[in-house]
Order: sequence, then structure tokens, then C-alpha cells
Amino acid sequence: MKSIFKTCITMLCSALLVVPVLAGCGEEEGGGETEFIDYVANLKLDMSSDTKKQEVTVRNYIDGDTTHFDPKTNSTITSYNAADFAETYGYIKARYLAVNTPESTGDVEKWGKTASNFTHEKLESAKSIIVESDNNKWNIDSTGERYTLWIWYMPQDGTDYRNLNIELLQYGYGRAQSSKDNRYGDIAMDAIVQAQNSRLRVYSNDVDENFYEGEAFNMTLKKLRCHLQDYVQKTVRVEGVVTTQMGESVYIEDYDEETGLYFGISVYYGYTPGADLRSVLKIGNRVSVHGTVTYFETGDSYQISGVTCNSFHPEFTTNTVIVEGGEGTGEASFAEHTAKEITSGTKEIRFISGEEEEEEVLNFKIGEALLDTTVSLKNLVVESVSTTSNGGENDGAMSLHCVAGDGTKITVRTTVFKEDGVLVKKDKYEGKTINVKGIVEKYYGNYQVKVHLMDFIEIVG
Repeated sequence: MKSIFKTCITMLCSALLVVPVLAGCGEEEGGGETEFIDYVANLKLDMSSDTKKQEVTVRNYIDGDTTHFDPKTNSTITSYNAADFAETYGYIKARYLAVNTPESTGDVEKWGKTASNFTHEKLESAKSIIVESDNNKWNIDSTGERYTLWIWYMPQDGTDYRNLNIELLQYGYGRAQSSKDNRYGDIAMDAIVQAQNSRLRVYSNDVDENFYEGEAFNMTLKKLRCHLQDYVQKTVRVEGVVTTQMGESVYIEDYDEETGLYFGISVYYGYTPGADLRSVLKIGNRVSVHGTVTYFETGDSYQISGVTCNSFHPEFTTNTVIVEGGEGTGEASFAEHTAKEITSGTKEIRFISGEEEEEEVLNFKIGEALLDTTVSLKNLVVESVSTTSNGGENDGAMSLHCVAGDGTKITVRTTVFKEDGVLVKKDKYEGKTINVKGIVEKYYGNYQVKVHLMDFIEIVG
């Protein structure tokens, strides 16, 4: 009864707030019975307040309500102290206060990518960005890594900073997240009520052009890998062998007889997968994966997200399932390639599709085709080694800068290796000749090989 009473009161209050008001800047149109107020324009950044403030630049765009920033240390608008950000490795992992946008990186939800695009657009075009704490100190959320912050940006043609948190709320890109009990709580709640009354985005039944709600596209990994951009934010079903696990993802791959290549993709299952999903996505299993194709901007890579498995309802068409399982059923190919093939080779790839059996011919980069696929390379000479040392969890990871016999240069990236509990350092590999097993990935536009087990690097000279 208490919950019903509370709901009725909330609905009554919302109804009372549906009154004509002055129109705002007109950047976004509102619906319903209210004229649109640009609450963001009415909110000013008080540079004299006791809150912490730091001018920043974007390091990585993550999603609608999370961005990684680098402090702009030469700015006059600064409370920067390296010690303040030691727990987040020297840069700022910002979780936006007061707003919770739909997911777009792991699980994929309606309006998630659209909210992410909005945040990206506003910050990318800004001439200045300031992050502000909610009180007189930098506050970290429950993850122990992300700072809860207000994000202010100044448009290229503007003279005032705009609060992106409130802007996301007033245009319906996100829902309330402890919105009232903070520094700008009152205006946050006004923005939320307006978005609700205007039935904007997350409060509407409108079509989200960035969210696919149709049936899954069934295809081979070859077709998906060569047409990935056509299927971003769409649901697909593909089949392959689980080859390895890294973090909260596994990699699957499948052999194509026509090209003689293996094609693969990363499958993100999240931090706490159910027991059913863990047993399905087990290395060696051949699986049929159902999920949404997403673009992971931080790693410049594509993945399948939003995978599920429910053994109590095996009839669910959205289940990710085992096609063939058991010890020795499948294994990573580690097909042998040359450094030149991976870094600059091309291959003609053909597809026959449609009722008319039309032929499509692509002159495709081999490195692009092999992304997320296991490979082996032999007789690479390690010319130099770079080691990560930014105070984070990846300290000690190495980049082995190698050259092949034909002079082709390629980088082999490792995770953090330890031998008998002792960190493996660059002198173990520098100047040596090695054979390598790993997964092809892309880093700043260049193809390289990622190795996650020390046993996958063999010193041969």
C-alpha cells in the first residue's frame, strides 16, 4: 500500500508540473503539453565555490555517462595534484553524477548508443571542458576507480559552460541516479520531470535508430568480420570455437575453406556471468553465440555483447548454446602467418548471397580479416622492448618491437608476465629471436599480436 500511495503522489506531482513555460534555446524539441525549458542555460558554473575543479581533455569516450579524462596541467583552471588521482592511474575515470544512461558497451540497451553519441559529440566539439566535484573533495564511487563528477563543457560558439549531466537528463538520454541529493539536485529533478512529461527518448516508445529490435541475423564469422560496420547495434548469431579468455571476454573463431583463413571475434560476457554462460563459453567448446555487435572505441575494436544463457528455458531463441563440446572438441588454430601478411597483406574474399546468388568480391586486408583470431609467427627478432609504467594494473606489460626476416616490423604486446612470482622484465626478450602465439589486434591503426600467456613466447635464439 505504501508503494502504491507513493506512486500515486509522484504521478500527481508530475501532472501538476505540466504547465506552459517559456521556450528554451530550441536545440532539442520537446513534446507533450509543456513548452521546453533549457535548464542547462539557467545553470552557471560558479568558479568561486569550494568544489574541486579541473580543466581536462578527453582520453577515452566510454559511454553516455562515463568518460576518461586527462588533467590539463597547463590550465589556469585547476585543482590538479597527481596524488589526487593516484588511485585511477594518473587520469580521471569520470562517472557522471545524477544521471544513468542506458548501457552501450557490455549489455546493449535501447537509447544507449544514442546517449553515448550525444556525449561524444558535445565533448569532442567543446573548446574547453571542466570537471567539478560535488563538494570540497574528489569523490570515488563504489568501484574504487571512478570519480563521481559534474561535467561542464563550453561550445565552440559559446561563452558559458554547459552542464552535460543536466543536459543528458533534460533531453531524456538517461534516467535519475541519486539525482536529488547532490549539489544541483533541484534543477536535476526539474529537468527529469520535464523529460518525463515531454516523453523524450527513455521516457517514450519512440524508435531508436541506433538500436536494432528485429530478429537476429544468422551468418558466418567470415561474413560478420568482413561487414562489421553494417551490423553495429544489430543482433546476430554466429558459430565458432572458443579459443581463449582475456578479462571478461572470450574469443571465438571459425575456419573458412575458400580463403584458407580463420575468422574470429571477441565475445564480452561481463564481470559476473551466470554459471550456465560460463559452462557454455568454455575454451574448446564450439558455440552458437547470440548477441549484439558493438564498437568498443577505447580499443578500436568490435565485439559481441549482451550474450545470455538460461538452462531453465532452453527453448529461448536468445540463448548462447553449445553446438559441440567436450575435451578436445575444438582448439585455437594458431595458424602460421608472416608479419608481412598481418601488417600489409591483402586477399580477395568472395561472398555469394541473396536469392539471385549475387557475387560480392572484396579486396580485404589480411590483418583486418584476422582480428580477434589466433595466429603464430616464427623467427622474429626483438629489436627493443617498451614496458608499461603508469602506476596502474598493467604495469610490467611489454611491447616487443620485432623485425621479421624480410625486414617487416611488427609489435608483440604482452600482458603482465611473472615467473615464480617475480615480474618478467624486458631483458628476458630484448635481442632474442622468438616464436609467438597470440591474437591479432589493432592499436592506433596498426596490426599487432597480443600474447596473454608467457608459454606462448618461445625463445629460439
